[in-house]
Amino acid sequence: MTSPRVAFLTATACLLLASAAAATDITLKNDSVPETGSAQIAVQAGLVPGEIAVALLDALPGQYPITLKTIKVFVAKQSASAPSSMTMQLYVWDSGAPSGTTPNPAQAIYASPTLSFTAGAFNQWDVSGSNLVLNGTCLVGCKVVSTGQIGSPPFATYQPNNVTDTNGCQGGKNFIWAKNLFTGNFSWASLCGFGASGDWVIHVVAGTGLAEGQFTDLGAALAGSFSPTLSGSGSLADGGAFDIHVAGLPPAQTGFLFLGFAPLFADFKGGSLGPAPDVLVTLPTGSGVLDLPGGMPAGTPGDFSFYLQMWTPDAGAPAGADATNTLQATTPP
Repeated sequence: MTSPRVAFLTATACLLLASAAAATDITLKNDSVPETGSAQIAVQAGLVPGEIAVALLDALPGQYPITLKTIKVFVAKQSASAPSSMTMQLYVWDSGAPSGTTPNPAQAIYASPTLSFTAGAFNQWDVSGSNLVLNGTCLVGCKVVSTGQIGSPPFATYQPNNVTDTNGCQGGKNFIWAKNLFTGNFSWASLCGFGASGDWVIHVVAGTGLAEGQFTDLGAALAGSFSPTLSGSGSLADGGAFDIHVAGLPPAQTGFLFLGFAPLFADFKGGSLGPAPDVLVTLPTGSGVLDLPGGMPAGTPGDFSFYLQMWTPDAGAPAGADATNTLQATTPP
């Protein structure tokens, strides 16, 4: 007879290979602009390339820690002759309100690649695979990399650009990493001090940590010619949706994903088998990257952990197989 634990883990392993319902998320923002429909906005066309529009965003005290999933930014233009898109880069910091020159872009916990944002719409960027778990206030910044210049300094405008709403600028919530046009140096400044009409239109979709559980890297990776890694994001709550991400695998191989209810860390093929081998799932490695969406079965207990590690044939490894780190997945209380 199959034990309830093995049945639970088997169900989880099967759900790793299938789509799952979306978990409940929260949206962090300071502005009044809805993500559907229209609202009054003002283009802040004075941001020059290199400057960053920064919003300080808070969740409710009982919702921390939070896991950032998606960043959404509205950009627009005033002139019909301006380009229809601009190049941006997103940053995330995990500290409080900026002071002086700290935190600066180099101290961000996340920096996106350069992105093309379309004028007149919300643009979104998925950060769910970056494991951005925050225990307090976060700062989200949108750097102007390049955009159209209309006119000549000092009367030039730069369009498209970031926008605000028009119902008042909240002090301590809106900032600019601003360039001194005389010295070329950058420092923090308050958006409200420039007479802006409202708050930056920057939204973040996040999962609440207390309701989601957490993934913990326990190490024990084994490298060969390849150095694979294993990470997780999403909700481990009863009925929640999550994603297991494996990168750096030897391509065109058959890998073995071990799932267990207890840590083992036993000697195995020149390395360490992290999970107790309760369930073994065989997976083709494809191009070397796997994204495995999954869902937690109904009735999942709280404060419950299971463990995952993937092994793959690798001629460059000590015993012909490499391994990812061991990942501990713990359900919320």
